[in-house]
Amino acid sequence: MIVKVHKYLIYGVKDEMDRFFMLAQRAGFMEFIGLSHKKALELTDEIKTVLTAIKIAKKHEIHPLELPPLDCSAVDLAAKLIAIHSNLEQLFEEKRVLLTEMARIAPFGHFSIDALRQLEKEGKRVVQFFCMKSSQSHQMPLPPELIYISTEYDLDYFISINKERVQYPKMIEIIIDQPVGDLAKRLYAVEEEIAKLESEVRLYSNALPFLQNALSDLLNDYHLALTKYDASIFERAMFAIEAWVPETKIKALEGLLSSLDVTFEEIAIETKDSIPTCMENKGIGRVGEDIVNVYDTPAHTDKDPSSWVLISFAIFFAMIVADAGYGLIYLLIGLYYKFRYPQMNAIGRRFVKLVIILGTATMIWGASTAAFFGIEIGPNNPYRKFSFLHTLAAKKAEYHLEKKDDVYEEFVKQFPSVATAKDGHDFLVKASVEKQGKIKYVALETFYDNILMELSLLVGIIHISLSFCRYIFRNWSGFGWILFMWGGYLYFPKILNATTIFNFLGIISKPTAFAVGEYMLFIGFSLAILTAIIQRKLGAIHELMNAVQIFGDILSYIRLYALALAGMMVAVTFNDLGISAGLLGGIFIILFGHLTNISLSIMGGVIHGLRLNFLEWYHYSFEGGGRLFNPLRLNKRK
Repeated sequence: MIVKVHKYLIYGVKDEMDRFFMLAQRAGFMEFIGLSHKKALELTDEIKTVLTAIKIAKKHEIHPLELPPLDCSAVDLAAKLIAIHSNLEQLFEEKRVLLTEMARIAPFGHFSIDALRQLEKEGKRVVQFFCMKSSQSHQMPLPPELIYISTEYDLDYFISINKERVQYPKMIEIIIDQPVGDLAKRLYAVEEEIAKLESEVRLYSNALPFLQNALSDLLNDYHLALTKYDASIFERAMFAIEAWVPETKIKALEGLLSSLDVTFEEIAIETKDSIPTCMENKGIGRVGEDIVNVYDTPAHTDKDPSSWVLISFAIFFAMIVADAGYGLIYLLIGLYYKFRYPQMNAIGRRFVKLVIILGTATMIWGASTAAFFGIEIGPNNPYRKFSFLHTLAAKKAEYHLEKKDDVYEEFVKQFPSVATAKDGHDFLVKASVEKQGKIKYVALETFYDNILMELSLLVGIIHISLSFCRYIFRNWSGFGWILFMWGGYLYFPKILNATTIFNFLGIISKPTAFAVGEYMLFIGFSLAILTAIIQRKLGAIHELMNAVQIFGDILSYIRLYALALAGMMVAVTFNDLGISAGLLGGIFIILFGHLTNISLSIMGGVIHGLRLNFLEWYHYSFEGGGRLFNPLRLNKRK
């Protein structure tokens, strides 16, 4: 539910200001208006310190029972953790440099740098270290004073002993300040220090909950200070501030101010004001609100689409996945997390509730279409025989059997035994052929596909009709477009020479449907244009294009059928491959195939299930572009 917000001027004695804002933060239903909403005050150093420490702590596994000494403030503890982590980073960098240096001079082996310097002094010689590419050293004569040491990778290493320092062409001199042995000793000391500091970091990281609680308190103080910064002070005696208050909280505002020397009065909303959208939902409506906010925030003038989107999304997801077995898996996963983690935060609980809803809807639709892990079930199996989809297919077969129309004649021509069918089910069974040891029920598959495709289009017409109905008084042309859509559903089968669900269920006969549908098409289109002209004058010109737009939007719902068909074919294919591969290979193929198909079905169900709401449906009943109501409130860890 989107609640209307009112703009109030709240003012009172300056001495009451601190108490007022403290109570307002605890109440959590007022969004204050001021400059700080455009340019916030900078975060305090304490908040930055704790945030940095939390970021470090989250990288480690937490053991709540192994806490560091908590004899200091959270900010001091955070500073200690940051300092230890900084020292650790420096040691890691030193270790990297040591390893690089050791690798660079390793070919020259272990020696004493002091002994080398002494030798140079007493012998009045200069010892130098060089390297060059092996390919080059083999192609050119080398000076006799060069001593070959070793080859590493594609480099040859040399030592020269001369009276003076020299340079050789195509050679790189290597300066050695510390030999490998000294570096190895330092590396050992660094690794010991790293192990010690890593242990301390892990210990201090166990205080993560303590730091998170402290961060909530610091943020509460920051937001309170930010709001006070917005308040205007008059003659050092009075304060005043503007605020948005939901209509449902006006009584609560009166109660909050009753004990203070502070009052309020409603003021006019200006055209430049950014009016927030206050959404108050509970139960499944709150779950739907989470879905709505994925795409866009409703405008404050919108009607809340939360419950509508949730119900539609569950239906679309179920029709796309279309397998009771997959739905059972989703449901079991949702129930597992619901009972295994009862203390999870509110967002987690709502997500689990969404999984349970989607799993239940998928199970119901999968059972209605007799689909269970892609297992091929014969038409005489009770599970299939009494399913919703098979019942419709049998009704359709009975209709053609009774009318003896062109569909009946075509099947009799292909399958002569159909002429002896007693009822619709018998019709579906007899219109079959055996291929490669399997019976292929041609009429049954054809009717199933036709019915599922028509149901997808019918769901689209109903869905978009509901969208028009929601804003029917804002957009009068919606009356005409609803008539136009239903007229098209009744009339277009005449062009395609098709039989609709309404026809074979006896709701309306074909001749009547064609005649009524044709009238509804023209009347609906004319009414839409006429009412648009009355309501919007010249702005109604774009309404002419809505016929094409609506037609395209309805056809977009065919994706419900197409994705379900694709998922079913993938499941059947992997089942067949698994059966032909033997026991062990078959189990692996079937498990891998269904896990892949489940993943794809989730992606398809979520993406396309939401798309039909956010694009096709929103197009006619959603303004969007809103800003969520953001009151001053206490931050609490959930």
